[in-house]
Amino acid sequence: MEANLTQIKRRKLVVKLFCLGMTILLVCVGCAVPEAKQTIPDECPDLGLLVTKAVVTDTLDPYGRPITSDNEFSVSGRAIYLVFSLSDDMCCRTLNVRWFSEGKPDPIQIDDNIHSQFPVTLSLKANGNGYVPGVYTVKIYIDFWEKISIPFSVHI
Repeated sequence: MEANLTQIKRRKLVVKLFCLGMTILLVCVGCAVPEAKQTIPDECPDLGLLVTKAVVTDTLDPYGRPITSDNEFSVSGRAIYLVFSLSDDMCCRTLNVRWFSEGKPDPIQIDDNIHSQFPVTLSLKANGNGYVPGVYTVKIYIDFWEKISIPFSVHI
């Protein structure tokens, strides 16, 4: 019986020493999560950025969403809108839109460095007499690469 008491005292002593050692270890080393280094990636995360949806329309709802999607418009129309979204937020690329008229190599309107909440809504501005009849194309570029091209026409 005395052997059992000695054995129990030894176990208690071992447990107390273990707890004391752990306490000293936690005080000296600490128990906080080590601070992680913040790294900036060498590559731009926009590498796979895509135009996911693009519509040319002349009617928008009160929230700026296209009501109809048509590629034929009247010369007397009030506005022609381009509404589009991207596959992800953009951080290190430039977004540009060019509006072309058939047979003209230079754009008739340029919207550069677009930094807007998505979806983006842009409009082709008409001259004082309305739109000129013809075939048009609107192109969306990410940096210098054309991502999408949408043809549409304006008729009398």
